[in-house]
Amino acid sequence: MSEPEQPTDVSSPAPLPTTTEAPPMPASPPSSDSTAGAPSTSRSRWARLSQGTILLLGIGVGAAAVGICWASLSLLGGDEAPAKAGDNRSSSAVSRASRAPGPFETEGSLTLAEVGVGLQPGELCSGTGGYSDIDFGTQVNVTDADGTLVATGSLGLGEKAEAGCVFPFTVDDIAPGSKFYTVEVAHRGGLTQTEAALRAGGLEFTLGD
Repeated sequence: MSEPEQPTDVSSPAPLPTTTEAPPMPASPPSSDSTAGAPSTSRSRWARLSQGTILLLGIGVGAAAVGICWASLSLLGGDEAPAKAGDNRSSSAVSRASRAPGPFETEGSLTLAEVGVGLQPGELCSGTGGYSDIDFGTQVNVTDADGTLVATGSLGLGEKAEAGCVFPFTVDDIAPGSKFYTVEVAHRGGLTQTEAALRAGGLEFTLGD
């Protein structure tokens, strides 16, 4: 008889490795993640570029405005320079001329006594007889202290009043500066007045009895 086979010892299993190494991490993220992030990076770059462009445009506009203002002030200063460098005597003359009073006017009336008998008050009338030269349009002269004719006017329409026939008149553009003036109607004698009296107006002439 053959000897029985010895049973195999299965009580001691094979030893396991004592350490386990983790697989190395990749040097860069997976290509799929990198591709997904590209659009976001591109959009942020365009945003930054747009802000910079706007800033540059703002600076350029501001610089142009400052340049225009500076040029305008320079031109104005240049225009004023000749006036400051001009003759002081001319400036004084202009100043005196601006203060001097300009031409003035006067007004008044001439009454022909006892003319217009039988007429109603307000009706038109005119000189008769020895006063036939006194009528609408008769010249009124104003002369200065030297006897120089400085202005002329004329009589208006005569109207019947209680005292007779009254003719109003106005004389414009009387040159100022004379010590006195003489106002005369149709060479029948003048009325002498100061400039202040002529400016005040209200002159009254009376002819006839």
